[in-house]
Amino acid sequence: MFVLVNILKIISTYFFISFILCGNLISQDLTRQEPIEKVLIFKGASGHSHYYEPNELIFETGKLYRLILNNESDSKHYFSSNSFSKSVFTRKIQINYNGKKLAEVKGIINEVEVWPNHQIEWWFVPIKTGVFEDLFCKVEDEKTGLKHSEMGMQGVIIIN
Repeated sequence: MFVLVNILKIISTYFFISFILCGNLISQDLTRQEPIEKVLIFKGASGHSHYYEPNELIFETGKLYRLILNNESDSKHYFSSNSFSKSVFTRKIQINYNGKKLAEVKGIINEVEVWPNHQIEWWFVPIKTGVFEDLFCKVEDEKTGLKHSEMGMQGVIIIN
């Protein structure tokens, strides 16, 4: 009997501590974490090729990311992935100019366009896992008439 009472005390203590810890995790504001920074560079030249570097992005659910989309090419580019945009909670899109914050956009984001030699920051928390192979740029190349995606600007996004 004494052993059974001690076992029950240990089990109830374990459940009480688990309940407290889980309650704290559930109530945590995931958008206020320290962000994990990732950089995606838009590269290429009109008439030749266009591509993302890297062309594969990997994220984990429940973590805040600051994805810097940096356009180093001579063309505007889209970051477009319907599957990805439906699988994240966007905290904000931040537009910077000369190192200073210019604006923030909040709400549901489906795609973003970045002009040559500029960058934006997409702050988000992934909420759904998956492998999304629909990252592409739909801009038409000025010299060839092909879409940038047809010239190599495609990618994969993985959320674990």
